[in-house]
Amino acid sequence: MATRAQHQTAPARLLLTPRRSTPMTHQGAATRKLEEQRLYLKESTTGRTVEVPAETFLAHYTNLLHSQPDTDDLVSHVATELKAEDILSRNGWTATNVIGPNEDAVFKGLEGIAEKIHKHCGTWDKTEQHPKLQQRTTRLICRPNHTTASEVRGGSMKTDARFILLKEDSKGDGTLTDIDPNHVPTSAAVGPAEFKTRSTTELRIDNESKVLGAVGHILYADPCRRSVIAFTIEDHLMRFWYFSRSHIAVSAAFDYHANPGLFIRFVIFMTFAPLEDLGYDPTVKRVRVGEDSNIQYRFTIGDKVYQTTGVIYEMNLDIVTRATRVWEVVELDSKFQSIGTHKVLKDVWLYFDATPESHIYNVIFAALRQLDADGTVADSERPPPLQPGSSLEEDAKHYFMTIVSDSVVTINGQPDEAKEPPEGYVEFSYTEAEDKFAMEATVEGTLRGEVDGYTPQLKRAKRAAYPHKRRTHRRIVFKEVCRTLYKVLSYADFTKGLAQLVYGLAYMRLAGFVHRDISPGNCLIFNGQTKISDLEYARPYAARAMAPPRSRAPRDLWLWNTSSGNICSIIILHPLQRSSSLGRHRLPHLFHGSSSTFSMTSSPSSGFISGSYWIRSLKLSLRRRSNSTPLPS
Repeated sequence: MATRAQHQTAPARLLLTPRRSTPMTHQGAATRKLEEQRLYLKESTTGRTVEVPAETFLAHYTNLLHSQPDTDDLVSHVATELKAEDILSRNGWTATNVIGPNEDAVFKGLEGIAEKIHKHCGTWDKTEQHPKLQQRTTRLICRPNHTTASEVRGGSMKTDARFILLKEDSKGDGTLTDIDPNHVPTSAAVGPAEFKTRSTTELRIDNESKVLGAVGHILYADPCRRSVIAFTIEDHLMRFWYFSRSHIAVSAAFDYHANPGLFIRFVIFMTFAPLEDLGYDPTVKRVRVGEDSNIQYRFTIGDKVYQTTGVIYEMNLDIVTRATRVWEVVELDSKFQSIGTHKVLKDVWLYFDATPESHIYNVIFAALRQLDADGTVADSERPPPLQPGSSLEEDAKHYFMTIVSDSVVTINGQPDEAKEPPEGYVEFSYTEAEDKFAMEATVEGTLRGEVDGYTPQLKRAKRAAYPHKRRTHRRIVFKEVCRTLYKVLSYADFTKGLAQLVYGLAYMRLAGFVHRDISPGNCLIFNGQTKISDLEYARPYAARAMAPPRSRAPRDLWLWNTSSGNICSIIILHPLQRSSSLGRHRLPHLFHGSSSTFSMTSSPSSGFISGSYWIRSLKLSLRRRSNSTPLPS
């Protein structure tokens, strides 16, 4: 059966959340169809997916007992007991080795098989030696016509089967309540599964697309998730799937009738694994607050607890990604009462060797302090002081966010990381459609609609795999709650904000840094003052091995740069930055990574401002602020 994330309103009791009110879509395309979401996910995960043998998959991703001899002994014991009950025969699994009218009839028996595996784990003579086997976590249900209830509007889903939690702390007060298998919230859906009674190219494509869609939905809809494990079956061939922020892994297909031990081991893990091993984040609690039991999320960072009051920015549907979420939060005391002013919490997965944002801030401010101490920067070479006699560092801090804390998420005393694939993996290629269905297309082109009533499968160009580097889970808390440049409706405020942006980047340049990811979303306004955010990609000018800048419109950026109509050109031409004392930092400011003029001057609510009008307005604003010579045309 299909995995369908139907665009329908979830039950009212699940809608009162801080999540955005538009349907679950990628980059705000509110009318995007389900097939197009899956198509996007399949394209975006190409080059990010690896294949490993099934035995390697189980050892690397689902190692419950951490003892191979004990694992083999447990699996052997369970298999013997299943054979004694005629659940397992020399021809395979009795309940599913049948011919039925559809996959529902054939694979319904998996639910009973999983229950028997759980039962016989309890009769193993070493069960008491392994605490993880003392507490059951999930159960497998095969309910293909049941839809999970999501807390993101328009984002429910159907899968042929799924492991679900037995109990859930739905109120966040430590009280566990049973999960009704007929009414499963997405927060309790653990491992989705898709089945087909035959193995053909078309059916494999369908299973791959649907499991991607289901996992994409879970990771998007539930902020308490770090990873997801799933499985698919085509005829007698089974594959295991692992989805994380660093990579996707799929096991080589194996005959689960001829190799029942592999499936037994998988079910044991999924049944008994603790929540953190199943991909849950124990440092995030889903809670109900207020008289209406509105759902919020409670983050624990060190000895502090923050509770969400609203969402500022959310990740898109991508699976292997930084998965950035930005929340407006308030700190809680020991009795979970709010204290202090509202703050901003940023949750993100960065490469393990990425420089922490707080460290970049510190290096920039230290460089400015050193310039002050050396006295090498004349007043004419710096942006206008905000106060007479203020230092470079004091003025620069007005143009940047104030970091309250920047730390790695820890789980059971260990840094939370999305691991790398095991050794010996090969790059995985998703099943392609037959030639008569395939067509050349870009993601953007295909997503615009159907062709003759049929949404085609992408015929992907060969491209190099991405580095499957491990990622570290970080959380940053900022003092100021700002609005982005996108939400500035006044042209005067807009150009004032851009002028202040230039000054902020000028301080970065004085410190020897380039931002490399400037966009309206990273230009924030707080009490009329522009603040530059998202410095993860900032690098010193001397770092010659820098990756390309994070421009959202690189082609437009290059085009506008040649016609001196881009903000990057304005920054280069600004009089404050033409001093010979800055000659050591002559790298073109294109590497700030600014978006094109079109992007920087487009607002969802105010429409597009012509490039020439915007340039004239910004020049006028800069002249008034700097009281310097006019900018060149």
